[in-house]
Parts: sequence; C-alpha cells; structure tokens
Amino acid sequence: MDTILQEVRPARKSTRQKLRFWIVPFVTQSIMCLLLILITYFIDKHVDGKALNTHLSHFLNDDVGVLANVLGGLTQVAPAILGLAITVIAIIVEMASNKYSAKVMDLFVNDPLNFGMMTLFVVSSVNSLWVAHIPTQTFFPFISMMLNAFLIVICLLLVIPYFNHIFNFLHPHNFIGYVENQTLKLFDSLTKTDDEGKIESIKGKIHENIDFIGDIAINSVVGGDRAVSQYCTNILKDINAYYLTVKKNLPETFFRLSEKELEDPDFIDFSDFVITTIHKKHIWFERKVFRLLEIIFNLSRENLRTVASGVLLNTMRIGEKAAVLQDKNLLFATMQQFNTYLRYAINNNDPRTAFNILEHYRNFGETLISTCPSEVEHVVFYFKYYALEAQKRHVLFILETAAHDISRLTEIAYEMNVDIHFELLQQFLKLDQPIEESNDNQMSQQELSLLGVRLAQVKLAAFYIMKDRLDFAKIIFEDLRVEPMSRIHAIREMINLNASEEYWEMTGRGINFFYISPEQRESLTRFFEWFNN
Repeated sequence: MDTILQEVRPARKSTRQKLRFWIVPFVTQSIMCLLLILITYFIDKHVDGKALNTHLSHFLNDDVGVLANVLGGLTQVAPAILGLAITVIAIIVEMASNKYSAKVMDLFVNDPLNFGMMTLFVVSSVNSLWVAHIPTQTFFPFISMMLNAFLIVICLLLVIPYFNHIFNFLHPHNFIGYVENQTLKLFDSLTKTDDEGKIESIKGKIHENIDFIGDIAINSVVGGDRAVSQYCTNILKDINAYYLTVKKNLPETFFRLSEKELEDPDFIDFSDFVITTIHKKHIWFERKVFRLLEIIFNLSRENLRTVASGVLLNTMRIGEKAAVLQDKNLLFATMQQFNTYLRYAINNNDPRTAFNILEHYRNFGETLISTCPSEVEHVVFYFKYYALEAQKRHVLFILETAAHDISRLTEIAYEMNVDIHFELLQQFLKLDQPIEESNDNQMSQQELSLLGVRLAQVKLAAFYIMKDRLDFAKIIFEDLRVEPMSRIHAIREMINLNASEEYWEMTGRGINFFYISPEQRESLTRFFEWFNN
C-alpha cells in the first residue's frame, strides 16, 4: 500500500501565515485612518475656512466651546456602536458555532462584508478621537468635523442592516450554500492546474468543506433539526454530482491517496485492501460522501425516519448519475451502500427501514435497466440475498417486498426488451423456498411470507398472459404447480379480497402489493384455470 500513497508534508502554518491574521487588519485599518485624517486636515488647511463657515453655518456652530462638547460626545458614539456589534457577534456566532460547527466562526471572520463593517466602525472611532482635538480659537476644521459627523451617522444607520446581515449569514442554508459554491469552484480550479503542491492544498480544502457539511448534518440530526439535516444530504449529493461531471478532467495527482486520507475519520478503519481498491478505482471522494451519508442514516433511521429516507433518495440519485455517466466503479459502490443500509436494518430487526431501502434500491435498478442493463442482475441478486437473510432472522415482510420489487424490475426489463429479462425471471423464481404445508388452522409466518412471494409470481404470470407471452407464463406455472391446491386457492382469495390499489395505511410506497389491475384480472382467471386442468 505504501506505493500508492502520496508523500505529503504535514501542513503547518508558517509564521507569516500566523502574522497575516494580525498584520493585514492592523495595517489596513491604520492606513485608512491615517489617509482620512491627513486628507481632511490638508483640505482644512488649504481651504478658506471663513468661506466654509459661511456656507456651513447652518450645520455647524462656530462656537469652539460648543463644538468641543459636541465632538466630545461623538467620540463615544462610534466606540459604543463597535462594542454593541462585537457583543452581538460574540453571542450569535458562538451559538451558531456550538450548534452546527466551529468552522462557522471561520466563515464569518473571512466574510468580506464583516471585515468591511468592522473597519468602518474602527476608522470612525479613531477619526472621532482625532477630530475632537483639532479645533482651536483660530482654526475650524469644518471638513474634518462634517466628515466625522457623516461617518457617525452612517454607522448608526447601518447598525440594523448589519445585524440583519449577521442573522441572514448565520442561517444554515446560507453558509452551507456558500461552502457548496466554494467547493464547486475548487473543483473547477483543479482542472486548470498541474502543480502538485496546489492540488494537495485544494484537496485539503475540499476535505474540510465536505467534513463541515457532514458535521452540520450530524449535529442537526442529534438536535432533531430535520430541515437542515435533509438540506445537508442534498448538498452532499449535488457536490458529488458536479464532481462526477468534471472527474475526467481532474489531474491524476488528485486521486492519489495521502496520509490525510488514512488519518481521515471516514477512512481510518479501512483495511489495506480497501485503501488499495479505492486508489485503483479513483473513488476516494465518492466513498467519503457515502461514509457521511451512512453515518447520517444510522443516526436518523430510528428517530428521524424522514431524514433517513432523504439519505436513501440521495444515494439513489448519486447512483443514477453514475449510471448516466457509465461509471461502473461508482455503480458498484452505490450497490455496496444500499447493501450496507439493508444489513443495518436486518441486524436491528427494523423491517420498516428495510422496506424503504428496497423502494429506493428498486428505483435505482429501474434506472439501470435503461442505462446499464448488465448491472441489474447484480441488484436482483442482492435483493434475493438480503431477503433470504431477513427471512432467516425473522425480519417480517422483507421477503414479500423483495419479491414484488423483483417482479417489477422483470416487467420493466420485458417491456424495454433488454437481454437480461430472462435471467431476471429465472432469479425471481428461485426466490421462494419450498415449505411444508401447515397443519394448523392459521398459517405460520414463514408460510405467509412465501405465500406473498408466490402471489408476486402469479401477478407476473398474469402480466405475461396479458402481453400474449404464454411461454413465460408457462414457466411460472411449471414452478407453481408443485404447490398444494389449498395454497393456490389462498393466493386467489387474497387477490380477490384486495380491490384497492392504494394501501390502507400511510407508507412511503402507498401501494397495495396484493392488488391486481382490472386489465390483468382476466389474464389471472385464465392462469388459475391451468391449475384446474
């Protein structure tokens, strides 16, 4: 594995970088204050003060004592505004940082508007202190005093708009959106450079931005904030989608793994084999996004199921984007991710979550039929595998759900006339396991589950008959004819009793698995007649 790692020096802030946080604001504000004072003083010295006094007498009192009192009061206004702004910022920004992420403070400090407003308050305060000591009995600095009054008025007028900007900036949608745009620009800059040092620096910033969005999502789930959690998962999906569009233009250096990846919390538990595989497939970024989605999913699947569903939806959309771009490595990673979700649900005996996972997994499979049909067989295989795993662990209703989803994929494959249709049908018929007929008056749970599988197969047979494909329907019939007639009658009775397509409970799918359309009922009657014969 050592051969695939990129040697990177530990990133340490130089003395110059540390001093920049002190020197740049100090020098900038000092120069502005000095220029303002010198320019206004120069104008006051070289302009006819008496003429100005005539024109400005309506605005300024020519009594030095009065001016001194007024200027003395003004010297306290600007510092008071600065103190008020700092107090509000300290409280609001700290609350946002504690709730979401410490990086919020960095974003706020680096915002140019915040730096500009703080500079305005500081320059106004320093200018007030200076102007207050200029007036004498023989020298009236009218320009300096008018400008000073103007700056104080501007500061007062901008206090409320500035506070509005602070509250607006600290809204999670705004600073998360800012980080998203910044990340997209970083990807664009990667396509325009071959400098390894610059690439590694940009790569580090991308790591920080993705971790920032992931941390906000995780903290929001813990805090019960569904909207922000869902928004973060959407942003992760959007960034990944944009990354896939520029991936082919990124330099090879970007895909080399460094110590940063090995020390990253999202990679630290990966074995050498996994790290090597990620390197070969060029999918470290995709795996990082998936790892964050996995954490969000695990935290939310019990208490915030809507957020967990959002994770499933965005996982599906990432897979769909990979299918459109024919990215086979990411397609497999997407299947791995869905399989991981299913394993969590089965191990925790959570059929409702597994039910929702299969819904999004099937939608992903439907996209593959039209884009990468050869990959659909893998999806069906995983459906079968985890459905049987759920059956072994007595996680109810997963086997029936998988059966109906595989049936749906098989129908679509037939309608789109793809080559893998017959292979899907054969795998579908292997989903059920033979069981002994129950002697009890009430069917066992295992028999009910497998009865649901057989019902899905019967519905598929009716679909084939409706399409005049008796050959495929006969294949299903031959597989079903070993069943006792009591079970066939039970299937027919279950279908007859369900005349509503909409399920009678509130679910994400909303459909009734036992429902069959009126168009197929005639074909179904014909299919059951084969058993009578």
